[in-house]
Amino acid sequence: APPQPAAPEGAARDGAGPAPATPFRVATYNGGLAMGVLKYVDERAEPLIRALAEQPVDLLCVQEFWLEEHWQKLVAATSSTLPSTFRLPPGHEEGGCSEQETDPLVACAAQRCAGLTQHALLPCLLRSCSARLTSLSPDCFNCLAANPRKGPDELAQACLRTRPKSAAGARPPARAGGAAAPEAYSGASGTAVLTNAEILERDSLVLPSAIDRRAVLYTRLSPPSLGELHVFCTHLTASLEGVPHPRNTSWQKDQSAQIDALLAYVDQKTGGRGATLLLGDLNTGPAIAPSISARLPAHYDRLLARGFVNPYASQKDAKCTYCFDNPLDGGKGTRGLLIDHVLLRGFEGHVSGTQIMRSSLTIEAGKKKVKSGFSDHYGVLVTLSGRDS
Repeated sequence: APPQPAAPEGAARDGAGPAPATPFRVATYNGGLAMGVLKYVDERAEPLIRALAEQPVDLLCVQEFWLEEHWQKLVAATSSTLPSTFRLPPGHEEGGCSEQETDPLVACAAQRCAGLTQHALLPCLLRSCSARLTSLSPDCFNCLAANPRKGPDELAQACLRTRPKSAAGARPPARAGGAAAPEAYSGASGTAVLTNAEILERDSLVLPSAIDRRAVLYTRLSPPSLGELHVFCTHLTASLEGVPHPRNTSWQKDQSAQIDALLAYVDQKTGGRGATLLLGDLNTGPAIAPSISARLPAHYDRLLARGFVNPYASQKDAKCTYCFDNPLDGGKGTRGLLIDHVLLRGFEGHVSGTQIMRSSLTIEAGKKKVKSGFSDHYGVLVTLSGRDS
């Protein structure tokens, strides 16, 4: 439920003196609704959204809500508790392909990836047909990647240039460090902010990336109990072992460039002052004994070097958020990564953290019931309280 407005200064509650300020609860959650990449997206979406809408949060940064249908269902489910939202629209028109572009890709898919299901098809294409994918024009790639429920043959027919492109639609925001490029899911970033606090300002920065569009969403909020907060919600590129990079560079260099742009943007918007939150799936994190492995720790250390602290990771009960025993990740192993974060800078109140969305669910896939996680990630919730709370 949304926090109640703080009582006026000096107001008494049951004759016991001034009412304490209401804590402000912020959370990050990667929904793993990557159609065409992860399993059981259609089966998981509805229970995931219902469960997420029940979480006791005042500010939520979500990632991997790539499809418009999933985003609209989340907005509807949280309309009474998190009524203020911010999400970039998809950045591209439908586009179009020539047969000279699609025929080699379809032939490669038939030879190398025949019979694979949705969640296995795209990784196969990236591994085995990457040269065919990277030779596509941005318009063609964007069209082929817009509807991940379809197979290569069906998509190729739908994307052939048989009708004029529409000139309507908003242009995407400015991109840090480069021109337009091929992007999946019609150029959606999959990242969004939902809150019950007053949003005083909205802004965004599109980060340099390959295949998936990455963005930083900025909101300046005014929670009644805390004063103003600068909030940055993002999802940085993962290090995709075994997947060739379409630009003959590395995924790690992509993330490094994104961190450069992100930190510069934080300084630009805050001027180095004020309470600041940086939250999301950052795809980097520390090693914590005994069971949390590091992921690109030098990148994570760069964030801490700029004054951010990680209250949840500092707790003795900190757990992985991308865990190898998650049923959606294969359900094997005892280790994991802590890559989903709520980082703070310049906040002087009380802070405590916990995890959300850790439970599993049973879904019907085909004609059998299977155990799954809501996502391949677990969420992190951090409660912020003023000094006098």
